Amino acid sequence: MNLSEKVTQLQADVARARRAHFRLIWVAGGSPSERTAVLRATAEAENGVFVELGKKLSSLLLEVPVPLRTASVEECFSGCLAGSCGDVTCLDHLEILFEPSLLINPVSLIQGKSRHTILVAAWPGTVAQGYLLFGPPDHPAHLKVAERDLESIVHFI
Repeated sequence: MNLSEKVTQLQADVARARRAHFRLIWVAGGSPSERTAVLRATAEAENGVFVELGKKLSSLLLEVPVPLRTASVEECFSGCLAGSCGDVTCLDHLEILFEPSLLINPVSLIQGKSRHTILVAAWPGTVAQGYLLFGPPDHPAHLKVAERDLESIVHFI
């Protein structure tokens, strides 16, 4: 399937998300570069915004003293979204949100922000047997989320 077809399929999920309580679409599968290409093209097709979250959020968090970072993550994340002028925001490179020292639930954080805008987020891990996985099981950042518990759309590329 070519990039155009993948974007068209993702746009159909964006249309479905407009009517949902949580307007969130997780883009899973494929390679990281493939997910990035689909997100960039979808942002362009939807007149939306593409946000490299890792780069943007890390620069904001560097300005916050280490002991205050956990308390500031949500505000900094909102700041990353604030510049979004468009109905659809595509988020890529979310790995920073899985940093154990931040003491946050990255899925809940993103999901909460999707009540007011459509977020299309690249899942930074793998998918296996109905679960979205981040990191190996013995890693402090490991996260295992059942697809059925997400209350959002999971789009496979």
